[in-house]
Amino acid sequence: MAHWIWHFGDYELYHHLQLSCRREEKGSSYACMWPVTRPHFNARFYTEFTATNDTVIRVVSRSGGKIYVAGGAFAFNTDIPLPAGQYTVQVNCFDREAFPAFFIDSEFLKTGADWVSDAYCAERTSVGFDEAFTTSDADPTVFPFCYETVQPIATEHIGGGVLYDYGRELFGPVTLEGLTPDKTVCLTYGESREEALCYEDAIIRETLCGENAPTRPARAFRYLHVVGDVTPTAQYEYLPLTDTASFSCDEPLAQRIWDTCAYTFHLNSREAYFDGIKRDRWVWSGDAYQSVWVNHYLYFDPAIVRRTILSLLGHAPYRSHINMINDYSCYLIHMVWDHYMATADAAFVHQIWDDLKALYTFIVSRLDDNGYIVEQPGDWIFIDWSEHLDKGGAISAEQILLWQAHRVMGRLAVLCGEADVYTARADRLRENVLRDFWDEACGAFIDCYTTGRRNVSRQSNVFAVLYDFVDDATAARIGNTVLLNDVVPAITTPYFKLYELMALCKLGEIETAQAFIRSYWGGMIELGATTVWEQFDPNESGAEHLAMYEEPFGRSLCHAWGSGPLLLWGKYVCGVAPTAPAYATFDVRPQPGMYQHFHGVVPIFGGTVTVSYDHGTITVTASRDGGTLHVGDRSYPLSAGVPVTVR
Repeated sequence: MAHWIWHFGDYELYHHLQLSCRREEKGSSYACMWPVTRPHFNARFYTEFTATNDTVIRVVSRSGGKIYVAGGAFAFNTDIPLPAGQYTVQVNCFDREAFPAFFIDSEFLKTGADWVSDAYCAERTSVGFDEAFTTSDADPTVFPFCYETVQPIATEHIGGGVLYDYGRELFGPVTLEGLTPDKTVCLTYGESREEALCYEDAIIRETLCGENAPTRPARAFRYLHVVGDVTPTAQYEYLPLTDTASFSCDEPLAQRIWDTCAYTFHLNSREAYFDGIKRDRWVWSGDAYQSVWVNHYLYFDPAIVRRTILSLLGHAPYRSHINMINDYSCYLIHMVWDHYMATADAAFVHQIWDDLKALYTFIVSRLDDNGYIVEQPGDWIFIDWSEHLDKGGAISAEQILLWQAHRVMGRLAVLCGEADVYTARADRLRENVLRDFWDEACGAFIDCYTTGRRNVSRQSNVFAVLYDFVDDATAARIGNTVLLNDVVPAITTPYFKLYELMALCKLGEIETAQAFIRSYWGGMIELGATTVWEQFDPNESGAEHLAMYEEPFGRSLCHAWGSGPLLLWGKYVCGVAPTAPAYATFDVRPQPGMYQHFHGVVPIFGGTVTVSYDHGTITVTASRDGGTLHVGDRSYPLSAGVPVTVR
């Protein structure tokens, strides 16, 4: 089968560039606040083929260029007759507006994975292609979303217009039927009823006249308020990603939480992983890092992970951190390793290795004499939305993330056939962090040692447990002194709460995580949430749940980082995790916790693992070999298709 081909990464960079300009706020649009790599303007493509009889080839392309074959140079989109024989082919392609791409589907010559390309440099690489573009009339500049027309569940005449309630959060285009040159229409999108009825403060709104196109750009909404004599037809825009995971248990709210988290995640699964579909609609590395984890425990789609990594990584040279945020550069390096562990996609790592090394070199170039991340001009030391973090100097949470990045770079270097010069740097950094940030009296890491405040927060201690920065005994001590200590200020965002819940699960505190899922995610569900919010405070009420960033409707009510229970149930309750790339070996360590019954299906590379628990009896069936079931201090090998039952 023939595919449209392009220089590796250009497709992802083009669509990332487009989406980075689509954020809207109160009638205006603006681009993201960091450098975005453009796709290449031109590239050369190469292959060889043999024709066993006379044939005709044709380059189909919307780009410009020539094909060099049989000693001649030929134009695109014309038939080129060739006699039987062996041929070397070169295609020079350029595109001012999008990216160089073309398609050949002849008897003996087809575009696909066997081609290589360069961007007018010495090194050739495998080309890029996508299974969505396999016909001559396909257009790689149009992202291949699916569409479904949706109907409102209720309409109401109010505020001088009609309020349409579609029953759940959506993302997609709206077509206004009846828009004519003499009409003016006010259109207000709302994740909530309150937002849709408040044109002045709504994040997404517009006033239209007959000169506007009747089909409006894809946007987020549950409610539409239309003032004007037109009728909206809404569509749901989505990717056809099929869930292979499921989970049910005796917790009454569990199924509703699962469904809400999964739907939230699908809405944010697009060209790459969004953080939220209403306000930002950008690709943030921290949000994407968690989304990659959730991917592996819901639908296990490597393609969207690759698109996300390529979008964020761009190309060297690097002049700022990813998304301007120091920790987000580290997360991107971590993300590459997690993708490799899930898929064993060494070819992808090889293709991005030079850029990844360049990003790492940029990180290291801005460290202080202790090898610590410190704030430099243009940096944003984020970690979490928290007023309790002491950011007066080098902060321990950043250094633990950097330590993990050093270690990951060491593993990736070996994978790419290079010397590991990174692990020694990790070892030196760990010695310094233990010297400067560990407080023996508190039994915890302090945020910052230069301010003299000796402040203890949860974030750095969560990372110390989660990334195995400390030994098991110290991790257990941190659990008692920090994570289970109500005196230490609580984490308020689902973003960092997921890290904390993962750390608690590692420490065996599975019931604490289960109770929090019930109260936090269940609390949103009981308030009528159809998707998971960016933040939830049970002490708030009414419209307070909608406000954030000093905006009455600034809070996202559909945020990818809220899908964490999908990961927690699959990785810690069902207990499924890889121990070698592509699940060549994997562990199953079920933790029922407070559940008396649960049944889960967890996707793995090349199959699934089904874990059932009923009042003390565990049954596990894996669809492929390589797994080991661990129950207490006992271990049981798993063979493909053979159930193993243990009490």
